[in-house]
Amino acid sequence: MKYSTITLSVILLFLFSCNSPVENSESVTNSKIVAPEPVIEYGFDADTFLVIKNEIQSGQSLGKILSDFGVSYAQIDKIARKTRRTEYDVRYLKAGHPYAMFCVLDTTGRENAQIFVYEEDKINYVVYDFRDTLKVYQAQKPVEVKLIEDAGIIEKGSSFFLTGAAIGMSDRLCEIISDEIYCWTLDFRNVQPGDRFKVLYEAKYLSGEFVGVGDVKCVYFNHLGADFYAFPYNDTGFDDYFDQDGKNLRKFFLKTPVKNSRISSRYSKNRFHPVQKRWKSHKGTDYAAARGTPIWATADGVIDAATYTKFNGNYVKVRHNGTYTTQYLHMSKIAKGIRPGVHVKQGQTIGYVGSTGLATGPHVCYRFWKNGVQVDPFKTKLPPSDPISDVSRISFELYRDSLTQILDSIPFTEVL
Repeated sequence: MKYSTITLSVILLFLFSCNSPVENSESVTNSKIVAPEPVIEYGFDADTFLVIKNEIQSGQSLGKILSDFGVSYAQIDKIARKTRRTEYDVRYLKAGHPYAMFCVLDTTGRENAQIFVYEEDKINYVVYDFRDTLKVYQAQKPVEVKLIEDAGIIEKGSSFFLTGAAIGMSDRLCEIISDEIYCWTLDFRNVQPGDRFKVLYEAKYLSGEFVGVGDVKCVYFNHLGADFYAFPYNDTGFDDYFDQDGKNLRKFFLKTPVKNSRISSRYSKNRFHPVQKRWKSHKGTDYAAARGTPIWATADGVIDAATYTKFNGNYVKVRHNGTYTTQYLHMSKIAKGIRPGVHVKQGQTIGYVGSTGLATGPHVCYRFWKNGVQVDPFKTKLPPSDPISDVSRISFELYRDSLTQILDSIPFTEVL
């Protein structure tokens, strides 16, 4: 039986070979086995790890998560020390945010963590790689960027934000236009029926899902019959927004370093300190806001200090030029990349509201120097921003004209 089976197999193979076209034989001979593409997650080959995904639970610390996966307390302490008072501080993981643990199995089948990845948002994530030498860094998921055109007309009883939402604009895009680009030019609380706008901007997509706004390329807003254009242009090393005549749309300093805040204590030469319980000068303006609210640099400048002290807590100091310096105290944490020598733009997030140092509740103490002397910014005459320079005038006008043609070609969308 065994012999017969082998013989029949050989005969069938012979007949199949004789009756098959030559090219098929060559095709079979030359065919290659294609290895499957590796699965890459957060920049790592997921096929070489056991990847466990979950969300940060309320009250859960990174130390507890890591210890459950076999990371030693010595290593956990090393991670905590390395990230303390940095943008990667493990104490500020937020409940509800996704994380991924890359593990390997030991000889007993126990899961031993090698890499921890924390998602800050849908695009940005932080990697804590504790294989060999500890490495902590931020990275981004690959996103697709599309150029989007939107336009709308504000109807009676509506607002800019409602009109924008009705035509598909995100809240963040509306905030950029109202609170950043036109914050010194237009009061969006007083828009009128018939006011109209157009915008050309970048939208970011991840796996087909909208995840954020990129650069706003240009904006047009008509308010009560007057035209207001906004064109970003790099004239001094930073992108500012200029009108059609090349005038800068922003003032030299923002009105406030924090959005949605209230002044809880003003600059004063004699104030009763809530912690020290004594009368003393308060050479700053306190803005109370929710913990974690972004703190903005009120003007372009260079970081002089970004550190921690007993009384100031986490703080950042920005030198704007030879005359003006500002300081921002009691941050819960300092923003990513903010360190001495770094250039920052007006409105850039440099930290987050907290109560570190000598503070009773979440706020930012905003301090202001002019010619080396601390002053009250509300009682100080501040300079205007510079217009387009003569050197850049021709190139700006060519750039402006090309964008104006695009804006003019965008049709208005009336909200039904």
